[in-house]
Amino acid sequence: MPDVLTLALVGVVPIGIAFVLLAGFRWSAARAMGVGWLLAAGIGLTYWSMEPTWLVASAVYGALQAVDIILIVFGAILLMNYLEGSGAIATIRWYFGQIEGDRRIQVLLIGLGFMTIIEGAAGFGTPGALAAPLFIGLGFPPLAAAVFGLYFNAPNPPFGAAGTPVIGGTGAVIDPALSGSVSVSEFLSMVSAWTGVITGLTYVFWGLLGVFFLTYWFGSGDGERSIGAAMRSTLPIAPFALVLGVVTGGTQLVIAWFVGPALPDIAAGFVVLGIGLLLANNDILIPDDQWDFPEESTWSDTWLGGLDLDEVSRDQPKQEMSVLLAWTPYLLVALALLVTRWPDLTVAGVAVLDWIQSFSVGLDSILGTELGYTLQYLYLPGTMPFIPIAILTGFLHKMDTTQMGEAWRRSIQQIAPAALTLIIAVSMTQIMIQSQTNTADLLGMMEALSRALAMGAGGLLPLISPWIGAIGSFMTGSNTSSNILFSVLQYNAAETVGVSRVIAVSLQNVGGGLGNMVSVLNVAAICGVVGITGREGDLLRKAIIPMALFAVFAGLFGMLLTYVLVPGLF
Repeated sequence: MPDVLTLALVGVVPIGIAFVLLAGFRWSAARAMGVGWLLAAGIGLTYWSMEPTWLVASAVYGALQAVDIILIVFGAILLMNYLEGSGAIATIRWYFGQIEGDRRIQVLLIGLGFMTIIEGAAGFGTPGALAAPLFIGLGFPPLAAAVFGLYFNAPNPPFGAAGTPVIGGTGAVIDPALSGSVSVSEFLSMVSAWTGVITGLTYVFWGLLGVFFLTYWFGSGDGERSIGAAMRSTLPIAPFALVLGVVTGGTQLVIAWFVGPALPDIAAGFVVLGIGLLLANNDILIPDDQWDFPEESTWSDTWLGGLDLDEVSRDQPKQEMSVLLAWTPYLLVALALLVTRWPDLTVAGVAVLDWIQSFSVGLDSILGTELGYTLQYLYLPGTMPFIPIAILTGFLHKMDTTQMGEAWRRSIQQIAPAALTLIIAVSMTQIMIQSQTNTADLLGMMEALSRALAMGAGGLLPLISPWIGAIGSFMTGSNTSSNILFSVLQYNAAETVGVSRVIAVSLQNVGGGLGNMVSVLNVAAICGVVGITGREGDLLRKAIIPMALFAVFAGLFGMLLTYVLVPGLF
């Protein structure tokens, strides 16, 4: 029988080849994962001697699991397109242009508040795509707009799109690994809670660190950087930044711990935005001297991303409705998620959460195997509340049928390539997981990879786990996809080493978020949004620094949790 390392080397081929095609040859995710799927199926049939019926059933099971994710993403995109079409997003952008002129305060309010709300409601690159043009409209250099459109989209993706990375990512693949030790919902609740602990603590200093990078990287137009000057510009805003960081992280942690993964970002974003605006409007903790960028005439070619000053888009959005009305759909989403996710809420003696989860459709058996599928359509954030509230938005914002039809058309166009990628990726992952059932009596592909990881990392696994998650999102551009690929790997490796499986998968989830900062796809997308395509290298050289700091911090904190604070955690 082949040893573990041999099995791992063969088993890594589908993922390894897909990653090489993605990053090295710039193939689309769907094409690269398609090759990975064919390799996984071929290796499963030949080397692992999987029964053809079992392999097909595993592939179908994965494709059906992907439907849950697709519905969430579609609902989030649909709501966003309704808001774009109605003028709500333009109104929100206009509002930010009327508030505090200090660039440090602007970056904190937009980064910690606005972007966190958008990540919680939409995810999948939307925060950066909306925030970067907003930064440019406020007078940020194009490179700065791109950098901070990525920077503040790092601690929040683990709970993005109403918890899709946890619910649809880890939740789509973790069941076989649990082997009945705990239910999937119980395990996901624990992952949500401990992810919230890690990202919540990160948020305490993330805003302050962001201000330091803002003043260090963009404090002098001639390219001369000074740590001392950056510190002098950062310290006066430190009380404001730390208060907002504590509020963001504390809210995210509490909601993640007590409610679950669907609401932490939306709740944290609204709370910190409200408190931040209250402090700013009343000059509480606000420095006397405003900080601004140098004169535009001194901006370097790097800052401008190769553009001339007159090429930089300074479009000024207009107020098209009341600010409260513009925010109303997001407030309704937050309220609906709170009501439908609160664990102990009862109405007329009926437990709301249990009642919602009781509505389901599915298959008891796929191709006569033990694999089955269930869709809880009232519990899934895409079908409840995203799509209903998107439709309601059309009436609240008085959109005509043409505008509403355009929102649906654009959403279908946007979801199609993502849907294909997700179906292939989850299907491939399930083939690799289910290869443990084979006639050759071999360890499954994912189990072999997990044991090889455990042998290599040993007791340092918590230190390595965030980097694995980051590699996944670096290649795929998605926290959810990273979790689909590596949640089981991390779980099994932790089980083999004898450390907390919850902490390992939570660190995987956190790593999947921080990897978004340097993802090939996200970097290219945001450069395209701000008009500096071709300058991806300039952006990546800056983004990789906070990404590495976050990964090191998460790994060290994971070690502390594993061996000191909660050593007996599941």
